[in-house]
Amino acid sequence: MRATVLTCLALAACAAHALPTRSPPTSRLGPTPQAERDVVSRVSAEPEDQVGHSALSSPVAPAVASRGVIDDHYDRGGWPHWIDADHDCQDTRTEALVAASEIPVTFVDGDRCEVARGRWRCPYTDAVITDPRELDVDHLVPLAEAHRSGGAHWSKQRRRQYANDLAERDHLVVVVARANRSKGSRTIAQWLPDEPGFRCQYVEAWVRIKRKWQLTIDAGEAEVADVFLKRCRAGDVPALAHERVPKKSAGACCRVCTTGQPCGDGCIAIDKSCRKPPGCACGAKP
Repeated sequence: MRATVLTCLALAACAAHALPTRSPPTSRLGPTPQAERDVVSRVSAEPEDQVGHSALSSPVAPAVASRGVIDDHYDRGGWPHWIDADHDCQDTRTEALVAASEIPVTFVDGDRCEVARGRWRCPYTDAVITDPRELDVDHLVPLAEAHRSGGAHWSKQRRRQYANDLAERDHLVVVVARANRSKGSRTIAQWLPDEPGFRCQYVEAWVRIKRKWQLTIDAGEAEVADVFLKRCRAGDVPALAHERVPKKSAGACCRVCTTGQPCGDGCIAIDKSCRKPPGCACGAKP
């Protein structure tokens, strides 16, 4: 019996020597900045994101066939945001500014509640800003779009979580105020960032955020996203909305006048005089 036990112990020791414990793989993305690590733990969204980045390589399927009939009355006040989730006097906007700055920020005073200066690169325009008063913290999928896409039926608590989600990458984006205002609540079919280097990341984040929060991706939106992502995988960049308008071919008729007479590219009343030559081969409809 004693000999058996000694044999087993010897075999176990050999096995442990022959098969050393493997260390966990090191992340290729490098360490998360301290400011980001601090912020990520403060406001988390539910449910957990079940969609990995690799899933975006497959076609984007509509979440539902259409948006359906929902309450489309959007009230920004119904989405409480810029809250101080951890009661440290820094609200969500301030937390986002601190995390996104390329250098350590300075604060207005010793309370460290309000950011005075920093250095931010706007991903929508590639502009570099040092004054936080020139910046907005943008919801990449706008609150109004989230409302139209299913958030109208959410509880106030869930809306608060969405509006202040600092954990999800690109959910909140620090951008030049004028770029955010030009975007408004438009979708990826209607608006993309001017900066070409961020457009693919913008579309990927749009789809990822909508999936995570189980927001509607209707058939038209899914088609546009799929086209954009295919271009991104091919190493191309999605075009801006105004660049996707088909150009008029030479000699093509751009408009047919049902009444009146052609004048340039438009029609004028029959009793008015045309002072411009007809354009684009426009003519009166027989």
